[in-house]
Amino acid sequence: MEQLRCVVIDDEKHSISILSDYIETNQNLTLVKTYTDPLVALSEISIKDKIDFIFLDIDMPDITGIELAKKLVNRARFIVFTTAFTKYAVEAFEVDASRYLVKPISKPKFIKTVWDILESETKKIEKSKQSGRKFFFVSIGDRGQRLKIKKSKILFFESEKNYINIVTEETKYMVYLTMKEVEKDFWGTLFYRVHRSFFVNAEKVEKVIGNTLKMGSYVVPMGNSYKDSFNEFLERKTLRSGR
Repeated sequence: MEQLRCVVIDDEKHSISILSDYIETNQNLTLVKTYTDPLVALSEISIKDKIDFIFLDIDMPDITGIELAKKLVNRARFIVFTTAFTKYAVEAFEVDASRYLVKPISKPKFIKTVWDILESETKKIEKSKQSGRKFFFVSIGDRGQRLKIKKSKILFFESEKNYINIVTEETKYMVYLTMKEVEKDFWGTLFYRVHRSFFVNAEKVEKVIGNTLKMGSYVVPMGNSYKDSFNEFLERKTLRSGR
């Protein structure tokens, strides 16, 4: 097992020292960097750093951990909030945090949280492999009606309040789903979250123009805090001259 790359962001040096010790004394984890200034962390952490875990305090000056997580969500595999307050729990999970640890954090609790996240991730990967289906059914209209949709026909998913628009090459369907549920089911595929409201099929992108994607007759915006993972895919698929 390769060592898991970790970053700690907290404006309190004492809290950083505790988590750093937990990480450095575990042979499966490696500490890449610590930050007491969240804005410096934002400017320095890149998707190219291949960070596995960001342990992130919430109550910090200049920018809260919640706001910072929204910008870093695609620059690490997992974000774990560490805070002395329970009042932020709902907000934390709205930005897709993997876990929420309340200070003081014991070493057994810390290690259990890391392994619980990894175990959950392993199960998702296995589920993705087993469910490599080419189509799925969704409930539409009157009760009892289910529509078959081929994944290869989907351009993108668009969130609209409590619903999701599934936009295909021919039409679109509004279904009662959340974007988080869609992402979970399509994890490990060529679908990418490029915006708070858009989850796109990378194979259907015809042209990239600045921060927009041309997909059939649609133009989909890319959000600054979501576009990193898609841009990494784009770099891998770009043919360049070696001259």
